[in-house]
Amino acid sequence: MKHLGTKKLETERLILRQFTINDAEFMFKNWANDDNVTKYLTWPTHKDINVSKYVLENVLILNYKNNDSYQWAIVLKEINEPIGTISVVDKNDEIQMVEIGYCIGKQWWNKGITTEALNAIIKYFFEEIEVNRIEAWHDIKNLNSGKVMAKCGMKCEGHLRQSRKNNTGLSDSAIYGILLEEYLKNK
Repeated sequence: MKHLGTKKLETERLILRQFTINDAEFMFKNWANDDNVTKYLTWPTHKDINVSKYVLENVLILNYKNNDSYQWAIVLKEINEPIGTISVVDKNDEIQMVEIGYCIGKQWWNKGITTEALNAIIKYFFEEIEVNRIEAWHDIKNLNSGKVMAKCGMKCEGHLRQSRKNNTGLSDSAIYGILLEEYLKNK
């Protein structure tokens, strides 16, 4: 893989860019403070804006110095503020694989925004980073997350019982994947 880091990407409605400390208010109010958004995630709901500031300063922004770190703010052009995040949550250079995770604020659910962001990320990783495989997981109770993956050309490869832990406890998970050869074939 040719790691290039979190490069700014643009779609019709979105700008995907690195987070800045000025995004703390948006992170908190638009998604991180909502138990509905974090229900199936592995990190807890932010109880106040100081948690969002801490995460930005001490986790996300610090990792940008590494060219193999990928964490985007999903900025809706219409309002020019971050409404969610999409990132690489795991990777394996040996098999040229990245695992993607995402979340957006509830008021933007079911509008195709996450699908638009994931499609841009898939294109970036196949065409510029030169990965061979992109995968993503979801709690089987979170059907809409699986629908996003399927709309982006990812195939459900199976279900694993009690394979992950999220804010609901142990969960059954579905894994989706797309290979470079499939991406090129459907491009």
